[in-house]
Amino acid sequence: MKRISSFILTLLLIFTTMPTIGLTEGLPDEEPIPGNPRLYLTSSRTINADPGDTVSVPITIENNSNDPAYNISISADISGNGEVYIAGSGYESISSLNPGRERKVDFKVTVDERAESGNYTMTFDVEYENDGLPPSTLSTSEKVYIRVSLVEKTPQVKVSRLDIMPSSTINPGDNLVVGFELENTGDGPAKDIKAAIKGLSNDTFTLQTGLSTKTVNLIDRGKKNYVYFELKSSKRLSPGNYEMEMDLSYKDDKNEVITEPYNFFVNVASNSDKSSRLLIQNLTFPTGSIGQNKQVNVTFDLKNQGQTPAKNIIVRAESQDQSGLVPKSLSMSRLDYIDPGTSVPLKFEFLTTKGGETKNYPIEITVEYTDELIEPDLRDGINQFVGIFAVAPEEKDPDANQPTPKLIIDKYSFEPSLVKAGENFTMNLSFFNTNSSKAVKNIKIFLTSDERTDSDSNSAGGSVFTPVDSSNTFYIESIPPKGRVEKRITMFTVPDAAAKTYTLTANFEYEDSQANPFTATELIGVPVVQQSKLETGEIGYPLEAYVGQSAPISVEFFNTGKVTLYNMMVKIEGDFQTENGQLYVGNFTSGSSEYFEGYVIPNAPGMLAGEVIFSYEDSTGQEQELRKDFSLNVMDMPMEPGFPGEEPPIGEPTGGIFSNKLLWGGLIGLIAVATGVIVHKKRKKKKLEAMEIDD
Repeated sequence: MKRISSFILTLLLIFTTMPTIGLTEGLPDEEPIPGNPRLYLTSSRTINADPGDTVSVPITIENNSNDPAYNISISADISGNGEVYIAGSGYESISSLNPGRERKVDFKVTVDERAESGNYTMTFDVEYENDGLPPSTLSTSEKVYIRVSLVEKTPQVKVSRLDIMPSSTINPGDNLVVGFELENTGDGPAKDIKAAIKGLSNDTFTLQTGLSTKTVNLIDRGKKNYVYFELKSSKRLSPGNYEMEMDLSYKDDKNEVITEPYNFFVNVASNSDKSSRLLIQNLTFPTGSIGQNKQVNVTFDLKNQGQTPAKNIIVRAESQDQSGLVPKSLSMSRLDYIDPGTSVPLKFEFLTTKGGETKNYPIEITVEYTDELIEPDLRDGINQFVGIFAVAPEEKDPDANQPTPKLIIDKYSFEPSLVKAGENFTMNLSFFNTNSSKAVKNIKIFLTSDERTDSDSNSAGGSVFTPVDSSNTFYIESIPPKGRVEKRITMFTVPDAAAKTYTLTANFEYEDSQANPFTATELIGVPVVQQSKLETGEIGYPLEAYVGQSAPISVEFFNTGKVTLYNMMVKIEGDFQTENGQLYVGNFTSGSSEYFEGYVIPNAPGMLAGEVIFSYEDSTGQEQELRKDFSLNVMDMPMEPGFPGEEPPIGEPTGGIFSNKLLWGGLIGLIAVATGVIVHKKRKKKKLEAMEIDD
């Protein structure tokens, strides 16, 4: 029994061992089982955004499985009508993601300014593969909500820039363009914007072309647009700042109308340099004594020194004392117009009376006129006095049997005859006792003037004339019957006195032989003119010039006086030909500067002398001239390159850049012109530096 049991145990042991070995070696190989990766997406469920914003939507992709994922693609999409959209492609990719790892991707979403409020669904679709052969495609998805909150936003349209073209200061009658840059500085869009120019009239500004209201459909927040108006100013505008208004109106997103008024100013300069300007010239009248019952002729020329025709001209010549001087012709003359630069002769006739006293009889000449630049209800004018000294016959002296002596100024004169503003002048006065039997004594004479300078001037509204080294009072002990005493006084005229005739009043206080006091007055007309001043810079010219070639001559000139220079002309004169040899400037206003450049063409070598001539008419109509000399060193044109006397071989071409005489001459001419320009610029630079040092 024991042997049987041992055998059976041995067989069982063999049995249990052999099948395991045989089965393992005999079965075929098995394929590996593919992995099953699982990806999860996490993000904020809701992203808040405002209209006009661009927000970031971050997505985290996590592999929570034990297997890797490959070829991962993430695509995003948003529902709606396009007011909320993805900024970019909306696609991202990841090559692989191992177990337990995560990756972050970011998408940008833009919300249009006009987007409506609400929740917009953003869907993320993810596809990926496992490691199978072939790989299997797996997918997952996630949703995120973009919440748009519509906050009430108000537009605000402002004028961010004002343009007045072509210049911020205009002259009466000029055309101008007024432009406005409109900017929306609010937090919402502005719709149906209207800009309307206000306050237009025929007396100030009118539309040149176009409409008085401009429309812009839309200006988004932070954006700009531009509107402009073409205007024309009235020729009768007075100088000054003119306030104008431009009304802005626009609508917000609720179609409510918002208005924004905008006021601005247009500066209008004086148009005096373009207006008409009449002057009395060549005035003649009897300057000596004239008897009774004699004809007196007063003649003069009335000239228009301005740039505009003078119209509706009224000229009067009236006796201020008809007891001794009466008109013989009409005292008033009417003229329809006087064109610029033209003169009209005028004549007025008077007659001394038979019963007139021996005295000075003043005649006042007045001129009134207008033009298209003057307001219709305003008239410009000038006036001037002349004195006619009439003498009564000795036997018919009205004072002979009267106790009242008469003291007059029988004549006066000035040195110089035309008083210049800013300079001294000498006034000669002759005091005459008209009585043939009575003397006058204790005579006090003092001069006064109601004329004042402008309140804006340096003299702060002071008197135009000031005595020099003396007072304006004279004392004369006595003047015998029919006697004269002459006095001289030096006066100073303020520099800013306007060019016209001023009136001085001579006030008399005196006594007769019985100590009876008397007073009297006499008028003295003082013609004042402003001096013209023309300054020039250095004349620019090349160091060397060549025969037959143009050489530039240039100069800058300035009106440093206080009056306009009329009919200004600049020209070059000399023994040479010229090119652009003269320049007509016209009326050269005070404070202006101008530049002239002409060309001279020398005819022969050597020193060439010439002059730059400036000619003009001053405020009195007198022609003035200023000459500036210059000289050039003129040389012959250089010879062609090559050996002296060498002739080109027969049959060989004679062309080439240096064998062409015309081309070589042109090159030399260009070098001369360039040299002249460089010299002129250097001299002008030195002058500017000197002016800066002086300042």
